Amino acid sequence: MAETAQPAAPSPAAPPAPPPGRWHGDGLIARSVRFTLTVMAPVGLGLIIGNDVWLIYALVICILATALDTGGTARQRLAAMAVGGVVVLLGTGLGTLVAGHMVLTMLAFALVGVVYALVESLHQSVAISARFACLTLAIGALYAPLQSVDAVAVGVFIIYAWVVSITWDLVVGVWRPCTAPSLWRLLLRLRATKRERWVFAGAVAITIPAAFFTSTALGLHRPYWALLAVVLVLREDSLASRELMGQTMLGTVLGVALSLGIGWLFPSTGAVLAAMMVAALVRWPAQQYHGALGNAALTVFIMLLLEFINGGVAGAAHDMIARLIDMAVGCAFALIALMIDRLAQRVFAPRPGAV
Repeated sequence: MAETAQPAAPSPAAPPAPPPGRWHGDGLIARSVRFTLTVMAPVGLGLIIGNDVWLIYALVICILATALDTGGTARQRLAAMAVGGVVVLLGTGLGTLVAGHMVLTMLAFALVGVVYALVESLHQSVAISARFACLTLAIGALYAPLQSVDAVAVGVFIIYAWVVSITWDLVVGVWRPCTAPSLWRLLLRLRATKRERWVFAGAVAITIPAAFFTSTALGLHRPYWALLAVVLVLREDSLASRELMGQTMLGTVLGVALSLGIGWLFPSTGAVLAAMMVAALVRWPAQQYHGALGNAALTVFIMLLLEFINGGVAGAAHDMIARLIDMAVGCAFALIALMIDRLAQRVFAPRPGAV
């Protein structure tokens, strides 16, 4: 007689995974410390060898490379950060080519504005890359044309940001998985909403060159700040855009006031560098608490950087007031873009019953 099959004994349940440590992965503390280690490196190098235009390029790629650090293998991380380097070099290279030519510069801003509008809501890393394309175009066209030493600085600090990323995970013992978006999914989403995106892109293509022309006509000290404000706050979602405008303006006012106070009370270079480090450390925790506080911390970092470059608060005070004006102009043009988009969306909306 065949033996009756006995049910298999249940396998013991796997023990629950231990809770992640506060220093692992993309946690708030880890992200803040990595960001600070990365962006303060060019400042420290500038203190040793002297400041020059390369410092701006180095800071831009350090910020962008950190934002594009979506984990994964060492090769994946390097590739993502290298994309950031391509964005910086293409943006500043195009800006350098059109510098001094008003019509070509306005057309270049319109082109980059269209790209930004098309990809703004696809994924955070894609949107950040598009914003930096606008910023770097403005830097190359209006502030610091690309030189060979600047390209070298971009390459060096891509490698540095990559080393910080992989070293951090090796030290804490947790390797972050890749969270980069799938190119296929991005293309599908882009195709599914192409009408709304192209209408929004048309509004942005009108607004960004208009903001540039107005900033130049008004003689603003750093007109690219107004352009940056447009892409920082402008979203296809009008409610989100209006909320960001309020946070940006409030954060800018707070940041400028804090920077002026720090500069007058603690004028030494060491104090300014220490305050920059604190601003970088609290950037993301402040952003999590309230968007205006995150903008304030970022403004403090940028304004103190200007103090560091200009040798004191007296040399940077004009830039600080100019930033308030430029950001207000940028937010005003973002509102104009939203109004144009709303009108155009109604005009080009598909008619009922249309195939």
